[in-house]
Amino acid sequence: MTTYIERMMASPQGGFPGRIAATAPHANHTPLDILAAGADAVAAAFGVQNSTPHPLADELSTAPLSRLAFYAGLAIRPQQPHESDRTVMARGMASSDYAAMLASASTTLANRRFTAVAEHRAFCAEIECRDFRPEQIATTDVDGELAEVSELQPLAAGRVIVGNGATAQLRTFARILRAKRELIINDNAGMLADAAQALGTAGARTEAREVYAALESNPTLDDGAVVFDASHNNVIASAFDATALGQAMAALRTMVLIGGNQADLSAAHLVVAADLELAARKLIHESGLQITVTASGRLATGRWYLLPAPEAAPTVGVLKLKGASNPILVESWQDEFAFDGSVMRARCDTGAVLVARTLIRGGV
Repeated sequence: MTTYIERMMASPQGGFPGRIAATAPHANHTPLDILAAGADAVAAAFGVQNSTPHPLADELSTAPLSRLAFYAGLAIRPQQPHESDRTVMARGMASSDYAAMLASASTTLANRRFTAVAEHRAFCAEIECRDFRPEQIATTDVDGELAEVSELQPLAAGRVIVGNGATAQLRTFARILRAKRELIINDNAGMLADAAQALGTAGARTEAREVYAALESNPTLDDGAVVFDASHNNVIASAFDATALGQAMAALRTMVLIGGNQADLSAAHLVVAADLELAARKLIHESGLQITVTASGRLATGRWYLLPAPEAAPTVGVLKLKGASNPILVESWQDEFAFDGSVMRARCDTGAVLVARTLIRGGV
Protein backbone atom coordinates (compact mmCIF):
# COMPACT_ATOMS: atom_id res chain seq x y z
CA MET A 1 0.00 0.00 0.00
CA THR A 2 1.51 3.31 -1.06
CA THR A 3 0.90 6.33 1.16
CA TYR A 4 -0.25 9.77 0.17
CA ILE A 5 3.26 11.16 0.67
CA GLU A 6 4.87 8.43 -1.45
CA ARG A 7 2.44 9.11 -4.29
CA MET A 8 3.09 12.83 -3.96
CA MET A 9 6.84 12.25 -4.24
CA ALA A 10 6.52 9.79 -7.12
CA SER A 11 4.37 12.05 -9.25
CA PRO A 12 5.21 15.55 -10.47
CA GLN A 13 1.53 16.32 -10.21
CA GLY A 14 1.02 14.72 -6.78
CA GLY A 15 -2.09 14.68 -4.65
CA PHE A 16 -5.12 12.45 -4.76
CA PRO A 17 -5.34 11.00 -8.27
CA GLY A 18 -7.25 13.27 -10.63
CA ARG A 19 -8.01 15.90 -7.98
CA ILE A 20 -5.03 17.74 -6.49
CA ALA A 21 -2.39 18.87 -8.93
CA ALA A 22 0.61 20.50 -7.29
CA THR A 23 4.24 19.86 -6.55
CA ALA A 24 4.82 18.08 -3.23
CA PRO A 25 7.03 19.57 -0.53
CA HIS A 26 10.57 18.18 -0.62
CA ALA A 27 11.16 14.72 0.81
CA ASN A 28 13.65 16.07 3.33
CA HIS A 29 10.93 18.00 5.15
CA THR A 30 9.16 16.38 8.07
CA PRO A 31 5.44 16.83 8.72
CA LEU A 32 6.31 19.37 11.43
CA ASP A 33 8.45 21.32 8.92
CA ILE A 34 5.50 21.48 6.56
CA LEU A 35 3.03 22.39 9.29
CA ALA A 36 5.25 25.35 10.19
CA ALA A 37 4.18 26.84 6.85
CA GLY A 38 0.53 26.08 7.54
CA ALA A 39 -0.61 29.43 8.90
CA ASP A 40 0.89 31.29 5.93
CA ALA A 41 -0.52 28.79 3.43
CA VAL A 42 -4.04 29.09 4.85
CA ALA A 43 -3.73 32.88 4.97
CA ALA A 44 -2.81 32.94 1.28
CA ALA A 45 -5.76 30.67 0.47
CA PHE A 46 -8.00 33.11 2.39
CA GLY A 47 -6.65 36.04 0.37
CA VAL A 48 -4.61 37.52 3.24
CA GLN A 49 -1.42 39.08 1.90
CA ASN A 50 1.90 38.33 3.61
CA SER A 51 5.09 39.99 2.41
CA THR A 52 7.33 37.38 4.07
CA PRO A 53 5.56 34.00 3.85
CA HIS A 54 7.15 30.75 4.98
CA PRO A 55 9.28 29.25 2.15
CA LEU A 56 7.09 26.14 1.98
CA ALA A 57 3.77 28.01 1.95
CA ASP A 58 3.69 28.34 -1.83
CA GLU A 59 4.13 24.59 -2.30
CA LEU A 60 0.92 24.03 -0.35
CA SER A 61 -1.08 26.65 -2.24
CA THR A 62 -3.01 24.35 -4.60
CA ALA A 63 -4.67 22.31 -1.86
CA PRO A 64 -3.70 23.81 1.50
CA LEU A 65 -6.62 22.60 3.63
CA SER A 66 -6.44 18.93 2.66
CA ARG A 67 -2.65 18.71 2.57
CA LEU A 68 -2.23 20.36 5.93
CA ALA A 69 -4.86 18.06 7.42
CA PHE A 70 -2.89 15.08 6.13
CA TYR A 71 0.42 16.33 7.51
CA ALA A 72 -1.23 17.22 10.82
CA GLY A 73 -2.40 13.62 10.98
CA LEU A 74 1.12 12.35 10.26
CA ALA A 75 2.53 14.62 12.96
CA ILE A 76 0.29 12.89 15.48
CA ARG A 77 1.13 9.37 14.30
CA PRO A 78 2.74 7.92 11.13
CA GLN A 79 0.38 6.40 8.62
CA GLN A 80 -0.22 2.73 9.39
CA PRO A 81 -0.52 0.05 6.67
CA HIS A 82 -4.24 -0.35 7.34
CA GLU A 83 -4.96 3.41 7.26
CA SER A 84 -6.24 5.21 4.21
CA ASP A 85 -5.15 8.75 3.36
CA ARG A 86 -8.51 10.08 4.46
CA THR A 87 -8.18 8.36 7.82
CA VAL A 88 -4.93 10.24 8.37
CA MET A 89 -6.57 13.48 7.23
CA ALA A 90 -9.48 12.94 9.62
CA ARG A 91 -7.03 12.54 12.49
CA GLY A 92 -5.22 15.70 11.49
CA MET A 93 -8.24 17.93 10.91
CA ALA A 94 -9.57 17.06 14.38
CA SER A 95 -6.33 18.19 16.05
CA SER A 96 -5.95 21.49 17.89
CA ASP A 97 -2.81 22.30 15.86
CA TYR A 98 -4.74 22.10 12.60
CA ALA A 99 -7.61 24.17 13.96
CA ALA A 100 -5.08 26.76 15.19
CA MET A 101 -3.77 27.19 11.62
CA LEU A 102 -7.28 27.83 10.34
CA ALA A 103 -8.01 30.08 13.30
CA SER A 104 -4.99 32.31 12.69
CA ALA A 105 -6.11 33.36 9.21
CA SER A 106 -9.75 33.44 10.34
CA THR A 107 -8.84 35.91 13.09
CA THR A 108 -7.30 38.27 10.53
CA LEU A 109 -10.36 38.14 8.27
CA ALA A 110 -12.82 38.44 11.15
CA ASN A 111 -11.13 41.58 12.47
CA ARG A 112 -10.93 43.18 9.05
CA ARG A 113 -14.67 42.73 8.69
CA PHE A 114 -15.26 43.91 12.29
CA THR A 115 -13.41 47.15 11.52
CA ALA A 116 -15.44 47.69 8.35
CA VAL A 117 -18.80 47.09 10.05
CA ALA A 118 -18.24 48.67 13.49
CA GLU A 119 -19.27 52.22 12.56
CA HIS A 120 -20.10 52.93 16.20
CA ARG A 121 -16.42 52.89 17.12
CA ALA A 122 -15.97 56.28 15.46
CA PHE A 123 -17.63 58.01 18.42
CA CYS A 124 -16.57 55.61 21.20
CA ALA A 125 -13.56 55.71 23.48
CA GLU A 126 -11.75 52.45 24.17
CA ILE A 127 -11.49 51.46 27.83
CA GLU A 128 -9.12 48.72 29.00
CA CYS A 129 -10.29 46.37 31.73
CA ARG A 130 -7.86 44.35 33.83
CA ASP A 131 -10.21 41.38 34.04
CA PHE A 132 -13.89 40.42 33.88
CA ARG A 133 -14.85 41.80 37.26
CA PRO A 134 -16.97 44.99 37.58
CA GLU A 135 -14.84 48.11 37.30
CA GLN A 136 -15.54 51.71 38.27
CA ILE A 137 -15.18 54.26 35.46
CA ALA A 138 -15.25 57.92 36.47
CA THR A 139 -15.04 61.43 35.03
CA THR A 140 -12.24 63.77 36.11
CA ASP A 141 -12.01 67.55 36.14
CA VAL A 142 -9.96 70.27 37.86
CA ASP A 143 -11.28 73.04 40.09
CA GLY A 144 -10.82 75.99 37.76
CA GLU A 145 -8.33 77.09 35.13
CA LEU A 146 -4.61 77.67 35.47
CA ALA A 147 -3.73 80.83 37.38
CA GLU A 148 -1.21 83.38 36.19
CA VAL A 149 1.99 83.46 38.23
CA SER A 150 5.04 85.70 38.34
CA GLU A 151 8.63 84.85 39.20
CA LEU A 152 9.10 83.58 42.79
CA GLN A 153 5.35 83.69 43.43
CA PRO A 154 4.14 80.55 45.23
CA LEU A 155 1.80 78.34 43.24
CA ALA A 156 -1.70 77.78 44.53
CA ALA A 157 -2.66 74.16 45.03
CA GLY A 158 -5.42 72.78 42.86
CA ARG A 159 -7.63 69.73 43.03
CA VAL A 160 -8.45 66.99 40.59
CA ILE A 161 -12.10 66.11 41.05
CA VAL A 162 -13.29 62.60 40.33
CA GLY A 163 -17.00 61.88 40.07
CA ASN A 164 -20.02 60.82 38.07
CA GLY A 165 -18.77 57.23 38.09
CA ALA A 166 -20.33 54.27 36.34
CA THR A 167 -19.76 50.55 36.72
CA ALA A 168 -18.56 48.64 33.68
CA GLN A 169 -18.04 44.92 33.21
CA LEU A 170 -16.34 43.17 30.35
CA ARG A 171 -18.27 40.19 29.01
CA THR A 172 -17.47 37.40 26.57
CA PHE A 173 -19.62 36.71 23.52
CA ALA A 174 -18.77 33.66 21.43
CA ARG A 175 -19.86 31.34 18.64
CA ILE A 176 -18.62 27.97 17.41
CA LEU A 177 -17.38 27.58 13.83
CA ARG A 178 -17.24 24.03 12.49
CA ALA A 179 -15.45 23.17 9.25
CA LYS A 180 -16.84 19.88 7.92
CA ARG A 181 -14.63 17.12 6.53
CA GLU A 182 -16.03 17.62 3.00
CA LEU A 183 -15.12 21.31 3.05
CA ILE A 184 -11.53 20.48 4.02
CA ILE A 185 -11.09 17.55 1.62
CA ASN A 186 -12.45 19.67 -1.23
CA ASP A 187 -10.21 22.60 -0.20
CA ASN A 188 -13.10 25.02 -0.16
CA ALA A 189 -11.08 27.81 1.43
CA GLY A 190 -13.40 30.47 0.05
CA MET A 191 -16.38 29.17 1.99
CA LEU A 192 -14.39 29.02 5.21
CA ALA A 193 -13.05 32.54 4.61
CA ASP A 194 -16.61 33.79 4.11
CA ALA A 195 -17.62 32.19 7.39
CA ALA A 196 -14.72 33.89 9.19
CA GLN A 197 -15.76 37.27 7.82
CA ALA A 198 -19.34 36.64 8.88
CA LEU A 199 -18.06 36.11 12.42
CA GLY A 200 -16.45 39.55 12.24
CA THR A 201 -19.78 41.03 11.21
CA ALA A 202 -21.52 39.24 14.08
CA GLY A 203 -18.95 40.57 16.56
CA ALA A 204 -19.34 44.15 15.36
CA ARG A 205 -23.13 43.92 15.54
CA THR A 206 -22.92 42.48 19.04
CA GLU A 207 -20.75 45.34 20.26
CA ALA A 208 -22.99 47.88 18.50
CA ARG A 209 -25.99 46.42 20.32
CA GLU A 210 -24.22 47.03 23.63
CA VAL A 211 -23.24 50.59 22.69
CA TYR A 212 -26.70 51.69 21.57
CA ALA A 213 -28.32 49.97 24.55
CA ALA A 214 -26.03 51.99 26.83
CA LEU A 215 -27.02 55.22 25.06
CA GLU A 216 -30.73 54.48 25.26
CA SER A 217 -30.75 53.21 28.84
CA ASN A 218 -30.10 56.61 30.49
CA PRO A 219 -28.40 55.00 33.51
CA THR A 220 -27.96 56.48 36.97
CA LEU A 221 -24.38 57.41 37.84
CA ASP A 222 -22.92 57.13 41.32
CA ASP A 223 -23.95 60.66 42.21
CA GLY A 224 -27.54 59.40 42.18
CA ALA A 225 -28.65 61.27 39.04
CA VAL A 226 -29.38 59.95 35.57
CA VAL A 227 -27.11 60.81 32.65
CA PHE A 228 -29.65 62.72 30.59
CA ASP A 229 -31.77 65.34 32.31
CA ALA A 230 -32.72 68.95 31.61
CA SER A 231 -30.91 69.99 34.80
CA HIS A 232 -27.65 68.82 33.21
CA ASN A 233 -28.28 70.93 30.09
CA ASN A 234 -27.87 67.86 27.90
CA VAL A 235 -31.42 67.24 26.67
CA ILE A 236 -32.99 68.83 23.56
CA ALA A 237 -36.61 67.68 23.72
CA SER A 238 -37.47 68.40 20.10
CA ALA A 239 -37.33 66.71 16.72
CA PHE A 240 -34.11 66.86 14.73
CA ASP A 241 -33.70 69.95 12.55
CA ALA A 242 -31.24 72.81 12.08
CA THR A 243 -32.58 74.71 15.07
CA ALA A 244 -32.35 71.72 17.40
CA LEU A 245 -28.85 70.93 16.18
CA GLY A 246 -27.78 74.52 16.84
CA GLN A 247 -29.17 74.31 20.38
CA ALA A 248 -27.28 71.06 20.96
CA MET A 249 -24.02 72.55 19.69
CA ALA A 250 -24.45 75.51 22.03
CA ALA A 251 -25.23 73.22 24.95
CA LEU A 252 -21.97 71.31 24.41
CA ARG A 253 -20.17 74.62 24.69
CA THR A 254 -21.98 75.98 27.74
CA MET A 255 -22.65 72.96 29.98
CA VAL A 256 -20.83 72.99 33.32
CA LEU A 257 -18.47 70.18 34.29
CA ILE A 258 -18.09 68.65 37.76
CA GLY A 259 -15.20 71.00 38.58
CA GLY A 260 -17.30 74.05 37.80
CA ASN A 261 -15.65 74.72 34.43
CA GLN A 262 -17.53 75.44 31.23
CA ALA A 263 -17.15 72.46 28.89
CA ASP A 264 -16.67 74.48 25.67
CA LEU A 265 -16.67 71.27 23.63
CA SER A 266 -16.86 71.13 19.86
CA ALA A 267 -19.49 68.87 18.30
CA ALA A 268 -17.77 66.03 16.42
CA HIS A 269 -20.29 63.18 16.05
CA LEU A 270 -24.00 63.12 15.26
CA VAL A 271 -25.56 59.73 16.00
CA VAL A 272 -29.09 59.28 14.66
CA ALA A 273 -31.86 56.72 14.34
CA ALA A 274 -32.33 55.10 10.93
CA ASP A 275 -35.28 57.32 10.02
CA LEU A 276 -33.12 60.47 10.43
CA GLU A 277 -30.08 59.39 8.42
CA LEU A 278 -30.89 61.20 5.17
CA ALA A 279 -31.98 64.40 6.92
CA ALA A 280 -28.89 64.36 9.15
CA ARG A 281 -26.43 63.79 6.31
CA LYS A 282 -28.09 66.43 4.18
CA LEU A 283 -28.09 69.02 6.95
CA ILE A 284 -24.45 68.42 7.89
CA HIS A 285 -23.38 68.55 4.24
CA GLU A 286 -25.31 71.72 3.43
CA SER A 287 -24.10 73.40 6.61
CA GLY A 288 -20.47 72.58 5.90
CA LEU A 289 -20.01 71.30 9.44
CA GLN A 290 -17.10 69.02 10.32
CA ILE A 291 -19.37 66.52 12.07
CA THR A 292 -19.40 62.78 11.35
CA VAL A 293 -22.85 61.21 10.99
CA THR A 294 -23.45 57.66 12.21
CA ALA A 295 -26.88 56.04 11.84
CA SER A 296 -28.30 52.92 13.45
CA GLY A 297 -31.53 50.99 13.37
CA ARG A 298 -30.95 50.18 17.06
CA LEU A 299 -32.01 53.66 18.17
CA ALA A 300 -35.62 54.59 18.85
CA THR A 301 -37.38 56.37 16.00
CA GLY A 302 -36.58 60.09 16.04
CA ARG A 303 -33.68 59.72 18.47
CA TRP A 304 -30.43 61.61 17.95
CA TYR A 305 -27.29 62.34 19.96
CA LEU A 306 -24.56 64.95 19.58
CA LEU A 307 -21.14 64.05 20.98
CA PRO A 308 -17.68 65.58 21.22
CA ALA A 309 -14.67 63.70 19.86
CA PRO A 310 -13.79 60.79 22.16
CA GLU A 311 -10.19 62.02 22.24
CA ALA A 312 -11.36 65.37 23.67
CA ALA A 313 -14.05 64.16 26.07
CA PRO A 314 -14.91 60.44 26.26
CA THR A 315 -18.63 59.87 26.69
CA VAL A 316 -19.38 56.36 25.43
CA GLY A 317 -16.79 53.68 26.07
CA VAL A 318 -16.33 50.23 24.55
CA LEU A 319 -14.51 47.77 26.78
CA LYS A 320 -11.53 45.59 25.92
CA LEU A 321 -9.36 43.21 27.89
CA LYS A 322 -6.00 44.70 28.76
CA GLY A 323 -3.35 43.54 26.32
CA ALA A 324 -5.83 42.31 23.69
CA SER A 325 -4.74 43.38 20.22
CA ASN A 326 -7.96 42.60 18.34
CA PRO A 327 -11.67 42.71 19.20
CA ILE A 328 -12.24 39.23 17.69
CA LEU A 329 -10.20 36.14 18.54
CA VAL A 330 -10.72 32.88 16.65
CA GLU A 331 -9.15 29.92 18.44
CA SER A 332 -9.09 26.14 18.25
CA TRP A 333 -11.83 24.57 20.32
CA GLN A 334 -12.72 21.16 21.71
CA ASP A 335 -16.35 20.50 20.84
CA GLU A 336 -18.46 18.72 23.44
CA PHE A 337 -19.69 16.40 20.70
CA ALA A 338 -17.55 14.36 18.34
CA PHE A 339 -17.37 16.26 15.05
CA ASP A 340 -16.08 15.01 11.73
CA GLY A 341 -13.95 18.01 10.83
CA SER A 342 -12.26 20.92 12.56
CA VAL A 343 -13.77 23.10 15.29
CA MET A 344 -12.98 26.69 16.23
CA ARG A 345 -14.49 29.27 18.54
CA ALA A 346 -14.79 32.99 17.78
CA ARG A 347 -14.94 35.17 20.87
CA CYS A 348 -15.43 38.87 21.38
CA ASP A 349 -14.69 40.31 24.83
CA THR A 350 -16.54 43.59 24.94
CA GLY A 351 -19.12 45.77 26.60
CA ALA A 352 -20.21 49.39 26.65
CA VAL A 353 -20.73 52.09 29.25
CA LEU A 354 -21.68 55.77 29.44
CA VAL A 355 -18.76 57.46 31.17
CA ALA A 356 -19.84 61.13 31.20
CA ARG A 357 -22.73 63.55 30.71
CA THR A 358 -20.94 65.64 28.12
CA LEU A 359 -23.19 64.60 25.25
CA ILE A 360 -26.60 65.78 24.10
CA ARG A 361 -29.70 63.63 23.73
CA GLY A 362 -32.30 64.83 21.27
CA GLY A 363 -35.72 63.76 20.09
CA VAL A 364 -39.29 64.06 21.26
